[in-house]
Amino acid sequence: MAKAAAKTDASAKSADVVVIGGGMAGLAAADSLTRAGFAVHLIEAAPVVGGLGRSVVVGGEEIEAYYHHIFPQDRETRDLIGRLGRSGQLEWRRASTGVLHGGRVYPFNSALDLLQFRPLPFLNRVRLGFGAVVALILGRGRRLETVGVGEAGPRWFGRSGYDLLWRPLLEGKFGAFAPRVTLAWLAARMRQRANARRRAVGDRLGYVSGGIGTIAKAYGEELARAGVRITTGVEVKSLACDGDLWRVGFDGGQVTAGAVVACVSGEVLAGIVELPDSYRRMIDAIPYRGVSCLLLELDRRLGRHYWVNLVQRTELACLAVIEHTNFIPAERYGGRHLVYLTHYVKVSGRAWEAGVDEIVGAAEGSLRAINPGFERSWIVGTHLSRDRWAQPVPLVGGPMAVLPVDTGLAGLFHASLAHVYPDDRGVSQALKLGSRVASEAEAWLRRAGIRPGAR
Repeated sequence: MAKAAAKTDASAKSADVVVIGGGMAGLAAADSLTRAGFAVHLIEAAPVVGGLGRSVVVGGEEIEAYYHHIFPQDRETRDLIGRLGRSGQLEWRRASTGVLHGGRVYPFNSALDLLQFRPLPFLNRVRLGFGAVVALILGRGRRLETVGVGEAGPRWFGRSGYDLLWRPLLEGKFGAFAPRVTLAWLAARMRQRANARRRAVGDRLGYVSGGIGTIAKAYGEELARAGVRITTGVEVKSLACDGDLWRVGFDGGQVTAGAVVACVSGEVLAGIVELPDSYRRMIDAIPYRGVSCLLLELDRRLGRHYWVNLVQRTELACLAVIEHTNFIPAERYGGRHLVYLTHYVKVSGRAWEAGVDEIVGAAEGSLRAINPGFERSWIVGTHLSRDRWAQPVPLVGGPMAVLPVDTGLAGLFHASLAHVYPDDRGVSQALKLGSRVASEAEAWLRRAGIRPGAR
């Protein structure tokens, strides 16, 4: 059997369901529908499946183009890894966090680290910690969805703590939208980290050898063996309903199906099909931030933390310096020390278009603060990756809390990063979303009288 990552056969003319998008949500949707007995054709524009989990190769070892780790509570990811026979590749390691402020990196892994965080006066540190406790207690349900972090953050965390820590991190991720981001999103992120610490011994995270990209490829291969037709390297250009059939057009062919599950951003979907006005207004109301992620190969170690948040802004808005090889040993990658520089940016802005030299130049001060001896000559390889739909912005009053997977067009279902609200994107969230949209598509198919394998 050919690997799913290399399979581009588009010869099949019909299916019960076409899944557009081969990220983890698309793979999970195809999985669920195939298990229900339906004939599924999955179409992915990239050369490989996996979406944001795709890999690059360093020193003969695969590693994510975009950093990933696994939280202890990510049951769906752990179950998939086990199902694919890869449990032996999953390891749990300590992953330390720091905050760079005033040219110094401060450890930030525990309540004790917070109490010793000298950039804030002691009482302000206590207030900041108290706000975190309040967020964990009150951060469930709908009442926080009507409150923006710019309004409530200073009340919860204290003005000094919010301005020093939370505001720059939120602005780094969401730019000018930051004050209007719903408090429910921030509370969910804090709860995710608290749950990880509660369920693990110390501050430990999981990593699967070779990265999530190897899991995505193995998942695709399993689905191909189960009968899913997987076409990669082909972009869907048109989507139209013709009677009781959907016609899915792409370069070099067309597939007809009883239903379509589109696991792509709302803007991509709107570019290939005319959506109902009500649904189009909802997706138009969700701004997106792109991610520009530069992976540096260094010939020596940079610092001692896995993750260093930058709370003093750089010109090109670098949000964090993530030294992967302080998490997974450099020996796995031929002795190369690997550092991600991550930016969430406006797609039309300068940071989105910046090249490697410009990104490194903007981050150089932070890199030297982490290690005063840093020189550009340490960099022996680079990998620059971009995704324009990486981060939907969860605005107060926005539609993400109520965004349905049913588009309002009979037989067309939609699953995107905006659908995992209030959670942020992640492999487990994508797997759950894929199963959810598949369940709704299956129910519609059965109501429509489309029996499994009828086409």
